[in-house]
Amino acid sequence: MAVDIEARDLAAAARGTSQLGASQPYIGIIGDSIAAPDYNGSDKVTPSTPTNALKSANGIASWALALCGQRVLCPASTNIWAYPGQETGTILANLPAFLAQMPVRPGAIIIECGTNNISHNGATGTFAAITTDWAAIADYLAGRGIRTIFIPILPRGAGFTTLFTAAQFDVMERCNRWLNAFAAQAGRTVAVASARLPWVTAPHQVGAQPRPNFTIDGTHPGVTGAYYIGKAIAQILNLWYPPLDILATNGQIWSASAPYSNLLANPMMQGGGGTVTAPSSGTIAGAAPTGHTVSMSNSAGLTVTHAQVTSSLSGNPMHQMTFSGAHTVTGSSAGPTYGHFSRIILGMASGATTALQAGDTIEGLMAFEIDAGAQGFAFPTLEMRWGGSANYHRDLHSAARELPSEAISGVLRTPAKILTGTPLVGDVMLIAYAMLKSYPDGAVTDGATIRFGRAVLQKVG
Repeated sequence: MAVDIEARDLAAAARGTSQLGASQPYIGIIGDSIAAPDYNGSDKVTPSTPTNALKSANGIASWALALCGQRVLCPASTNIWAYPGQETGTILANLPAFLAQMPVRPGAIIIECGTNNISHNGATGTFAAITTDWAAIADYLAGRGIRTIFIPILPRGAGFTTLFTAAQFDVMERCNRWLNAFAAQAGRTVAVASARLPWVTAPHQVGAQPRPNFTIDGTHPGVTGAYYIGKAIAQILNLWYPPLDILATNGQIWSASAPYSNLLANPMMQGGGGTVTAPSSGTIAGAAPTGHTVSMSNSAGLTVTHAQVTSSLSGNPMHQMTFSGAHTVTGSSAGPTYGHFSRIILGMASGATTALQAGDTIEGLMAFEIDAGAQGFAFPTLEMRWGGSANYHRDLHSAARELPSEAISGVLRTPAKILTGTPLVGDVMLIAYAMLKSYPDGAVTDGATIRFGRAVLQKVG
């Protein structure tokens, strides 16, 4: 019976190949609760109305976008839907509504579901039931010229719920193997983000348990888990949509004759005439770029050294922060916290507020690089603020756990903001970029380097 189902479903995917139209670098993600952390209003079971757009550091889509250099667009307010606790049938049933409310037809949709089918242990938790729904999802999307990226059923620990039984694990393994065969038959219409699955799974544990600290509760990804899953998706996106540099290529800033240029002052971070704000404990060394303000948290024993450098990866100018020294962390074991940080703030160019009118859409972008060997760092973050500190769009936002120690480079991009009034009230619009830390409580010794570069605050369109 399984062979017949597989043959039928592979044929359906093959039919979709002939229907695939011109694909666009515009994506969405839909799934169960594992898909949700990327946006604080994406939960479709118990929806909330967020006051600010926050792309979370334990959001899979956030890392996929950052690690492919923001080559594709995925608006947080429309293109991320999650149904906590729901099964594959719910995702299939809601695909039409999900696509209908998008402002642009997507080129690809990321699908994450199936773990709840198995854990509920009912009739829908069988190999046949799950793969039938997966095939129907891919066939539905391919028939509309949309590619599918499947996230395989992920390892499941005992913190959030019970481990999979041997029988449940067997269903998971069969389903994930089926996905790889399904994608191979479908060609370039279907892909599976399984390249990093071995990095997420604890190799010596029975029942496909996640590695320690890769989840926040045994099931839902923490920063490291989301990073590796996002990296696998980014590899696929880079094949489908070759990398395109979307950051500023030089120091041109806004003027009346260049109305769509960078709204920020000194975006290439030149000079050393900026403001250095020393903490009451801990040390800031070096200089801030002209027009910038650097600061850090109160962290006795920690030293953060600032310098303008040239990236060895791109040859572009960047601002480097080197963390060193021993200090003691308190409070982080109580939950997802990151009380230690180093931050840089940059405001708009002189006169640039005249370029902004009600109805304009703006966004912030920033390149970043983290050298290999960094320990205990939670995530880099980019924040766009306006009209006071209560208004912000942020990529990435607070989350538990920490990044892996491999070398990382990418681009941060805030959710776009549509201005509702002019002139701006309160603070002039600005961006803040920072490196945040998350250790278990206790004494720690730092030795890490991160670079930020080519800041952009721009009108979209």
